[in-house]
Amino acid sequence: MSKWRALAGAVLLDLAVSPLFAWDVFTGSLRRDLGVGDAQLASVFSVGLAAFMVGVLVGGRVADLVSPRRLALITALGTVLGLLGSAAATSLPILILAFGVLLGAATGLGYATAVRVAGTVQSGRGLALGLVVSAYAVGTAVLAPVAAVLLVAVGHSGTFVVLAAVLGGVLIAAAALVPGRAPSPRQSRRRTRITRLSRPVAVLWLVFALSSAPALAAFAQAGNLAGTPSAVALAVTLLNVGNFVGRLVAGPLSDRVGRSTALHGNSALLLLACLPLAVGVSGPIALVALFLLGTQYGATSTLIPAATADVVPSEQFGSTYGVVFTGWGIAGLLAPVAAATFAAQIGFDGVYRSFIVIAVLAWACVATYARLVHGAGGQPAGPGEGTT
Repeated sequence: MSKWRALAGAVLLDLAVSPLFAWDVFTGSLRRDLGVGDAQLASVFSVGLAAFMVGVLVGGRVADLVSPRRLALITALGTVLGLLGSAAATSLPILILAFGVLLGAATGLGYATAVRVAGTVQSGRGLALGLVVSAYAVGTAVLAPVAAVLLVAVGHSGTFVVLAAVLGGVLIAAAALVPGRAPSPRQSRRRTRITRLSRPVAVLWLVFALSSAPALAAFAQAGNLAGTPSAVALAVTLLNVGNFVGRLVAGPLSDRVGRSTALHGNSALLLLACLPLAVGVSGPIALVALFLLGTQYGATSTLIPAATADVVPSEQFGSTYGVVFTGWGIAGLLAPVAAATFAAQIGFDGVYRSFIVIAVLAWACVATYARLVHGAGGQPAGPGEGTT
C-alpha cells in the first residue's frame, strides 16, 4: 500500500474523530432540552477529555500490535454508538456515558491510530504528521458550524443522528485506505519498557505538558484575555486559526531545519506570545498574541509526536507516544482550572506572568532533549538511539 494512500486514510480518520472539541456548540440545546446547568454539562466534557486521553494511551499501545484498518473500524463503531447514545440520552448520566466515555474513548483510539500511521512513515515524517494532526483541527472547525445549523433545524437528537451517519461513513472510508496488515511483531516487554521510560521520552513528556498549558488555558478564557466582550468570537477564531497553521507548517519545516531547531523556535514563540498577555495588554495586540499562542500550540501538537518517532523504534511508537500524550492530558485537565482559580486573585496578567516561568522551563527541557539526541557531530540520533 502506498504511503500517500495510507496518509489519506489517516487524514480522514483524524477529520472524523473531532466531535469532542465541538462540545460547546451542543450545550445550549442540551441545557434547554435536558434541564441541566452549565456546571453539570461541563462534567460531560471533562469526562470526555479524560476518556480521550485514556483512549490515546491505550490505543497507542494497541496500535503497535493491531492493524490500523481494524482499529479504524472499532473507532467507527464506538463513534457511531456514542453519538446515537447521545441522541437518545434523556438524562445527564446517560449523556456522560455516551458522549463522555464512549465517544471520548473511541475518538482517542482513532487519534492514536492516525498518528501512528503518520509517525511511522519512512520519509517526510514531519510533513505526514503535520497533515494528519492539522486534519483534527479542520474537523472541529468544519463540524462546529455544521452542527450549529443542524441544531436549529432538527434539534440535538437529530443532529447527533446525522453526525453519526456522516462520521461513520467517513470512518469506514478511512478504514478502507489505511493499512490492513498488523505492524511488526511485538518486541520484548523489557525493551518496550526501557524505551517508554528513556530520558528523551521523559523530557518530551515534560515539554508537551509545559508547552501546551498556556494555550489550553487561553482556549478556556479567550474572551477575558482579549479584553473586551465584543472580541470573544474573534479571539476564539484566531486561536483556532493559529492552531491549524501551527500544526500544518511545523511538521514539514522541522523536516528541513531539524526537529531540535524547530522545537527551540517554538519555545521562543511561546515566550513571545505570553509576554503581551503578561503585561495586561488588550485590543489588537492581545489578539495577535492569542494567534501566536494558538500557532505555538498547534506546532507543539505536531513536533512532539515527530520528535518521539525520531527516538524510538517504529514498532514501539504507538505505545511510547501514548505515554507522552498524557503530558498534554494532564495539562488540559489542570491548566484551565488553575488559570481561572488564580485569575480571581492575581488577574489574568498575573497568570500569564506565571506562564512565562513555565515557558522558560519548557525551553530548558527542549535544550535538554537536544543534548540527549544529538551526537558529537551535531547530527540527530537515529530512531532508538539514546533510549536505553
